[in-house]
Amino acid sequence: MLKTWLTGLNAAALVLAAIPALAQDWEIPRTASGRPDLQGVWTNKTLTPLTRPKELGDIRALSTEQVGRLESGHQDFLSAEFADSNSEREAGAGAQAGDDGDTNDGYNEFWKDLGTQIQLINGEYRSSIIIDPPNGQIPYAGDPRSRFSRDPNAPGRSDGPEGRPLAERCLLAFGSHAGPPMLPVMYNNNYQFVQTDDYVMILAEMAHDARIIRLNDSEHMLDMDKWMGDSIGHWQEDTLVVETKAFNSQQKFRGASENLTVTERFTRTAESEMLYSFTVEDPSVFSQPFTGELMLNARPSRESMYEYACHEGNYALAGILAGARRLESHTKEGR
Repeated sequence: MLKTWLTGLNAAALVLAAIPALAQDWEIPRTASGRPDLQGVWTNKTLTPLTRPKELGDIRALSTEQVGRLESGHQDFLSAEFADSNSEREAGAGAQAGDDGDTNDGYNEFWKDLGTQIQLINGEYRSSIIIDPPNGQIPYAGDPRSRFSRDPNAPGRSDGPEGRPLAERCLLAFGSHAGPPMLPVMYNNNYQFVQTDDYVMILAEMAHDARIIRLNDSEHMLDMDKWMGDSIGHWQEDTLVVETKAFNSQQKFRGASENLTVTERFTRTAESEMLYSFTVEDPSVFSQPFTGELMLNARPSRESMYEYACHEGNYALAGILAGARRLESHTKEGR
């Protein structure tokens, strides 16, 4: 809600630094073959949401005052979350008793990495990642709830491992982190780019999903549906343009169908910034294509990505299925 989004402590004293002009002598780093060098570790973490709060309508750019309230309000929230616990609180009393955090939260803020800033792109503090359509919403064709109903021919959620979500089975990152499109999620919002003249590999930190983009190919490989689709790319001046099709049927971005096509653009804009834009098309699900923009920020060279250990599926899956079998036996016994 807008009220939640725009609340926080009075930020009248907050002075946002002026947007620095790009250095006159900065040049795009290039590979030995002359192509822009995209290599390194990048992050897309941000406070900017994918879709815009509906109360903002077509307002794409936030004011500095709004940004100040959002960012300072988030810092106040973090300060409260990281405050010392109430040592006098009884075990299991919950947040209301001690007002020092929610004991029912599966992940406290230590594990999260949402970012602390609103996206600044082309001099605008963005109110949403989606910029087209102008209202910043996903343009579903018809009732979007119909796209998220379960296939009656698919295995039940507790029939076996194949019925559980991909992220729970540690097969793919959740929330379209690996993409495409590559979107920020609750944590692990890092990507490593490795580049040659023939390929670009993007390794997503979560679930170490690796997407290989072929640069010297004009035809998609449609005989195999890959988790992250089949990606082919080409250089359009200094922008890498990537088109992806043939997604695995279990990978349904926002309820998309087998007709999904995602077109991405990667453009170095500064020493530590790369503009990432994406356009999603699926005429059977969306009434029109929609486009979003994110700024990827370079991580310090000394900060490498670490191996992501996915434990939920490894340890919880057996318990989930065992619980379902127990419930089934009780049902048969009339208990």
